[in-house]
Amino acid sequence: MEKISLIIPLRLTAGTFEGEARLRRICATVPRDLYEIVISDYGTDEAFAGPLCGLEAEGIRVVRHPSPAAIFSIGQSRDYGVQMARGRVVMFNDIDFSGTVEMYRQIHAEVERRDIATNLFDFFCVPVLFLTEEGTGRWRSRLSTGQLFLDAVTLESLERDDPGIQFTAFGSSAMVVNRHHYLSLGGHDTRFSGHGGEDYDLLHRLSALAPKGPRPNDYLRDYRDNGVRSYWGFRPFFALYGLDAFIRGLYLVHLWHPRRPEKGYFRPRSNFRHLRKLMAGFEKRGTMPLPLADLQAKDKWIVLVRNRRDLETVRQLLPLAREYEVVKCRAIPDARELANLAKRGRASAILICPEVGGTMSERQVEGADVFRFGKAAGEDRIQVSVAGRSEPARAGHFTIRSTRAVSLFRYWRQLDLGSLGSVDSGRIPSPEALDSVIFSSFGGASLLDRKLHPRPVPKKKSSLWVRFKRTLTGY
Repeated sequence: MEKISLIIPLRLTAGTFEGEARLRRICATVPRDLYEIVISDYGTDEAFAGPLCGLEAEGIRVVRHPSPAAIFSIGQSRDYGVQMARGRVVMFNDIDFSGTVEMYRQIHAEVERRDIATNLFDFFCVPVLFLTEEGTGRWRSRLSTGQLFLDAVTLESLERDDPGIQFTAFGSSAMVVNRHHYLSLGGHDTRFSGHGGEDYDLLHRLSALAPKGPRPNDYLRDYRDNGVRSYWGFRPFFALYGLDAFIRGLYLVHLWHPRRPEKGYFRPRSNFRHLRKLMAGFEKRGTMPLPLADLQAKDKWIVLVRNRRDLETVRQLLPLAREYEVVKCRAIPDARELANLAKRGRASAILICPEVGGTMSERQVEGADVFRFGKAAGEDRIQVSVAGRSEPARAGHFTIRSTRAVSLFRYWRQLDLGSLGSVDSGRIPSPEALDSVIFSSFGGASLLDRKLHPRPVPKKKSSLWVRFKRTLTGY
């Protein structure tokens, strides 16, 4: 069976609660026949790196970010783990997440059932139960005796007044997603600082391209409610991607830990302000980060573009490269300039996008293949000509648009670029009908009826004193 790459993003410090024990528990629990474990280390100091070296000696992959920032960035740590992963499907598992061997096997079975390895747009979230200190003790006790933590995997069991469970995140950061698709979306926005909101930005883009159903009322607002009874704001929409997994019995738990005393790590106010801007920008203009390169690939590319539309034409292809350089130009350079570009950039391929003017006229460049993209006969078709070869390749090229008709993402059907690789987006999941069980807790067919389901009162922010203390201490 094909392995999932399980990414554990971390930075071990003196303040990492039970760091080595929790990390070893994950590595001992996750079935090695179904998963490749990738510990993505974002700047662990040498003084605290002993556990990582020990696990590395035992055969666990540890990849170290080459340029970590002073403040731990869980988003950039995840991104680097994905870039270094070897599987076609990735899953995020924070150091405080815990599950059973059987649960990880069921998650793998769900990936196989959906065929996420070939259906690039499909993804889901594994719901995460955030436990109290008491609940963490109960989880460990039941785990040691082979008992199930939940007597019944139902919403009602979660909504009981249980002192062991703080809340459940259905649209959690434990995302299971196609690796190539993740890279093409650019992963997390690097302007988030520390932790807070970065996963919602990614879920916003992933869900916009494969919606489960209609968006909630007042979608772009955060009502700070992780429950599944009120269909207002973006959180319940993201919860849909965990609800269908929960219905199949899938969940992890988040073990309790004291607040991390890392100055600047927890930045909810500034990060959520940034989140609102990013979500609105994607809605209005399709703005998102540049694609991430595949650090397991071999080649570097030079990409000639004239405008943003050109870049979006090849966005889904760029993760086939180990590195790429985007060069803006209005017309195709002559053969000598192309050769200089390739030599200076040490590139093995030059991609010329459709809006760049001029004709290629069989120009060949020593040491690099030249690919010319252009419109083909027929709607939604692109042809790719290669200098020195007779027959151009042709493939379907389609656009996903927002409700405002804004171009959000352009994708390929069965494009084979020979030595550069190939892309086929597979099947895009259809929205669920409103009588689906994932909508039942929100009111089913009436979930958008504002009279039956009036606007909720947003949950209160932290007290002024707590916010003032965070400003002073940084955590």
